[in-house]
Order: sequence, then structure tokens, then C-alpha cells
Amino acid sequence: MKKFKNFVYILIGAGLLASGCIKETFPTSIATVEQVGESSTALEAMVSAIPAQMVESYLALGQRSSNDYDFGIPSMFIMTDSNTGDIVVNGNSGYDWFSSWGTNESPFGDVYQSVYIAWRTWYMFIKSANDVISAIDPETANEQQLIYLGQARAIRAYCYLNLAQIYEYKAPTDPAVRSDYAPENDIAGLTVPIVDEKLTQDEAKNNPRATKDVIYKFIFDDLDAAEGYLAEAKVSGRMLPTIDVVYGFKARAYLALADYANAAKYARLALDTFGGSPLTQDQWESPTTGFNTYSANSNSWMWYLAYSADNMGNLANYTAHMSNEEMWTSYGSAVQRGISSSLYASIPDTDWRKHSWIDPNGTDYYAYKVSRDVFTSAGGRVVKPYSNLKFRPVGGNYSDYKAGGASEVCAMRMEEMMMIEAEGLAMSGNLGGGKAVLNELMRTRNPEYSCDAISDPARFQQEVFRQKRVEFWGEGVVFFDFKRLGAGVTVGYAGTNVQEGYRYNVTGNAPWWNWPIPRREINGNPAIEGYNNPDPTKSVPEWTEE
Repeated sequence: MKKFKNFVYILIGAGLLASGCIKETFPTSIATVEQVGESSTALEAMVSAIPAQMVESYLALGQRSSNDYDFGIPSMFIMTDSNTGDIVVNGNSGYDWFSSWGTNESPFGDVYQSVYIAWRTWYMFIKSANDVISAIDPETANEQQLIYLGQARAIRAYCYLNLAQIYEYKAPTDPAVRSDYAPENDIAGLTVPIVDEKLTQDEAKNNPRATKDVIYKFIFDDLDAAEGYLAEAKVSGRMLPTIDVVYGFKARAYLALADYANAAKYARLALDTFGGSPLTQDQWESPTTGFNTYSANSNSWMWYLAYSADNMGNLANYTAHMSNEEMWTSYGSAVQRGISSSLYASIPDTDWRKHSWIDPNGTDYYAYKVSRDVFTSAGGRVVKPYSNLKFRPVGGNYSDYKAGGASEVCAMRMEEMMMIEAEGLAMSGNLGGGKAVLNELMRTRNPEYSCDAISDPARFQQEVFRQKRVEFWGEGVVFFDFKRLGAGVTVGYAGTNVQEGYRYNVTGNAPWWNWPIPRREINGNPAIEGYNNPDPTKSVPEWTEE
């Protein structure tokens, strides 16, 4: 079983994160920033390295040391989804590396490794984007260099958009929240420090949390610039942002600000530019290419990241933790991540997405497509009801991590843009238009679906939210909806499949949605001292069945 996964790290020195972004510049004994900017080959290598970095195993700490949840962006997807209660551990919780985000019991204060890894991961990507941005002078750059600049600014905006939403403090309103869960000072509307390519080392040591207004202006400045550089660009591949992905980032950002008209506008721009079509049932349920191969799902996937056998470990990769068919670890098929029984029960039998999780009636309910026999002991580990069959080992290879774990991970799908457009239209005065978009998408999943009877925009917004929880389970999308809507968490109830230690109910905003900034950042950047998000550990009593 895993040991010491939440150990307290030793605090040594200062200036380790925001200021560290300044220290980790180009090695001047090899090449100056100007020299790199003049070399198309060097710039291409720098830009191409970012997607590989985003799925690198043991990225934040640099080596394996009680950190098998350290694998870049895909690990962030599992962290945020675990935070919502929609990911349920059906198996051995002792191997759940993401319990800090799922239990409210595991330590989640500012001195713990789990808190540090998340923060450091995002700022490492920002540092890589800053390196590219600082190497390119837009006044003298050629066409290809401007494309690199646009991609780097889009990636930086993506990182800050995630950080702004994760770390913005939203005070809980549930009276059950522990009374001493409160910040030292007023931190309403504060997000994270902005580290750009111009920040000096001295400035980094006095870099307070940016207000919401300031950081979103920074995000939109980056996205506007990226749009200008990429709008007419001919870009091959989908591992770096293209113009439709930039529009998708804008749609997400406007949705976060409740600017529904612009959210709908840019979601539609993303859709029209991308084209494509929703995933089909055959694509979704494929035991060989289901949610693991871009080429098999390219009609839907707008942006993706790719593992290779060279940049991942057998234990620190997305498939190892999310697939219940894999057999090379004690993580995926032992922990058995699945859906809450209440959310599962809300999915009608006519909706084929319900096949993403094993029904309590097993194969009597549906003839599941599997790469190995997950229903009997003869096939290895038996997979329990409500556990997922959504994320598959590549090629159905459940025993060889270099083959089965080298997956491609979707980071944006066109279905998300349809749901943003639907919500945006409805909440900006065009309920009929929103219903038409949602019906169009949902009838590809459930021919009997209709939202026509909904007459209230707020009720429609909740319906879109519910459908997003089903559609994007495990993909790192819905945490941001939970937090912006103050949707609460309900995983303790009669008949729950959520095991003890994870049963926490809270209305409104959950304390654990305000992630603490790590102590190592504060030591190097004293401007944050006294303005951190409070430790949410054990901030709500666990639900117990009477």
C-alpha cells in the first residue's frame, strides 16, 4: 500500500516558486535568450517540449518519492474531479493517491506535498511559456515565430485561467462548516500571483495575489494576442493550441465571469472553426481506443496531450489511476474509481453514456465491451458496481504499461463548447436557443431526450450542469462548474456507494474548493503572508448513517 503520500516537506531556503520562475532562466553558458529567439530550431524545440512536459511523470518533484500522483495536467484532472465528490473510490482506498482531494480527512494544509505539487505544476508550465514569450520579439519575428508566440501565450492564459478559479477564495455558507475555517485577512476576490516574462527577481519576492479583475485582464490580453497570431495560421497537429482552442479558452473564461453572452459567442466560434461532431457510442465504448487515442476520436477532440513510453512511469500516468481494466499497478483496478450511485441513478437507461459505469446488475444490464474479464475472478481483479469503464488501456493492452499506459488524453472536446453555448444562450436571454443546442447534443446520447419542458433559465442551467457531470466525468471539467455555481457536495445519503472517510455533505461552496497556497511559495514571496486560503482539512463533519 502507498505510504507517506502526504508527508510534510522540509522547508529549506526561500524564493522557491514564483521567484524560482525567474531563477530558472536559459543557461547562459549555452545560449542567451536572444540567441534562442534567433534560432527557429531552438524555438521549435522549446515549444514542442511544452506538451510533453504537461504529461511528464514526477514532474513537480523531479523523481519518484511518494508522489505517484505527480504527472502533470492529467493529475490535475483527477484532483479537481475528486474534489467534487463525483469520483467515488469503490475499491481499496489505501491506494488512492488523490484522497487529499476526495476525503476532507487527508491533510491539505499549506505544508503538505499534495498542496505543493499542484501549485508547482501549474507554475512550471507558466515558466516554460514565459521562456518562449521572452525569446520572441513580435516586431521582428517571422510568421512561424509568431505562431510559437501565440501558442505560448495561449498556454499561459490556460494555466492562469485554471489557477484563478482553483485558488479564488469563495467563503462557504453552510453552517456545518467548522467555525474557525476563516482566513486571517479579507481575501475575497484574490486569486494568485502573476509571474510573467518581465518579472524581476526582486518583484517576485513581493508579488501579492492578484485580484480577480487584474488576473482576468491578464488572461484576456494573452488570449487576444494568441487570437491575433493564430487566427490565419496554418498549424498542424492538435497537441498545441490552435485558433479554435483559443476561442474555447475564451468561452471558458467568459463562463467563469458569468458573461454568458460572450461565453456563448466564443463557444460558437470554437465550434464553427473546429467543425467536427460529438463522439459516437462506438467511439465512446471502444475497448481499444476509448478515451485514449486522438486519431480514433479526432472528430470531437479539439486539443489533447500525449504520453509516450519515454515520458511516463508505470505508476504515474493517467491510465494507471483511471482505468479499471489495467493490471500493471495496484492503483486503477484496485482503487476502482467510479461514479456516485445517486448521479448514476439520474441517468436514464436510454442514455448510452450510462454504460461508462458498471451497473449493479452487471452483464444482465448490458453486454459491456471489455479488454479483459472484469466480472469474474478468472479475469483478475473483479470490478465492482459503479466503477468506470470509460478510460481504457491503449489497444486494450491491460498488462504492459508501456503499451497500455501510453495514452493520449483529451484536454478539450467540442461537446464542452456545445454545453457552454447552451448555458450561455439561455442565461443571456435566449432560452429557446439554449434548449435547441442542448437537445441537439443530448439526442446523440439519448434519442428520447428533451429539455423542451424547462421554462426557467436557472433550472435549465442546472440541467446543463447535470449533463456536464455525466458527459465529462473524469476529464477535469466540472470542478469549475461546481465552484462557480456553488453547487455543494452530497455524497452521504441512505444507500450511498461512497465509503466511510469520503462521506461529506456541504451546501454552497465547499471549503476544500479553495486550495491553499503552499508554504514554500509564501516563504519566498512574503507578500502572501496572512493572505492564504485557510486549511480546509476536516472543516465539515463526516456524514454518518443513523
